[in-house]
Amino acid sequence: MDKESRYELLRSRKRKKTISLQVKRDGTVVIQAPHHTPKSEIERFIEAKKSWLRKQINEQREREREKKSFASGETFLFLGNPYPLVILDTCGGDNPRVPLTFSGYHFVLRGDRAAEAGRLFTEWYRERAGEHIPERIRHFSSLLWSYPRSVRISNAACRWGSCSADNRLFFSWRLVMAPPPVIDYVILHEFVHMHEKSHSRRFWNLVEDVLPDHGKHRLWLRKNGHLLTL
Repeated sequence: MDKESRYELLRSRKRKKTISLQVKRDGTVVIQAPHHTPKSEIERFIEAKKSWLRKQINEQREREREKKSFASGETFLFLGNPYPLVILDTCGGDNPRVPLTFSGYHFVLRGDRAAEAGRLFTEWYRERAGEHIPERIRHFSSLLWSYPRSVRISNAACRWGSCSADNRLFFSWRLVMAPPPVIDYVILHEFVHMHEKSHSRRFWNLVEDVLPDHGKHRLWLRKNGHLLTL
C-alpha cells in the first residue's frame, strides 16, 4: 500500500483460518485476520494483494471526487441518460411550488432550496424507483409465474438488489439511474434467487434463459456502477 493509505487490523477469535481485505468508501483498508495470525503472515498477504488494493483504493478516491456539488449545469443520470441541472433564481415572482422537478430535458431546482439539493434528489429518485421497479416486477412475474412476498426500495449504497431467505426483494433507489436493460438484469437476478439462492450453474442458466445477453449488463454495472450516486 502507498504511504497515504490507512488501514485497520481487526483480529477475531471466531475467524478460523482466512484473512480478508476490504476497502471502505473513504479509502481505508480493513484487514480481518484470525486472532493468532502472525504479523509476518498478514504482511505477506497484503504484499500479494498489493496490485488489487492499489486499484481498489484509486477507484474509491475517484468516486469521492465524483460526488455531486449540485451546481447549475451539472448532469444527473436518469434511466441511463444524463440531464443537466437548472437552478432557478427565486427572487422574482415565478417561483414554482415544487422545489425539484424534471422536465424530460433537465432538472429544475428552486434556488432557495439549493441547500437541500441532496435530500430532494434522493427523494425524487426514490419515488421514480418506486414507480419503475414494481412495474418491471410485474413484467417478470408474468414471465416466470413467481411472485415475491414483498418489494422494497432501499438506501443501499453498494448493493443494487437482494433477495431474502423468504423471498422478499430489495432494490437500491440508485438503480433507477442505470439504463432500463441494466435495471431489468438486476431485477431478474434477484427474481431467479427466489428459485436458486446460490450463484450456481443452475442459477446462471435460469438467468440466461430469460436474458441471454445478461453478461453485457453485468459488465456495464462493474464499469459504471460508481456513477450511480449523488
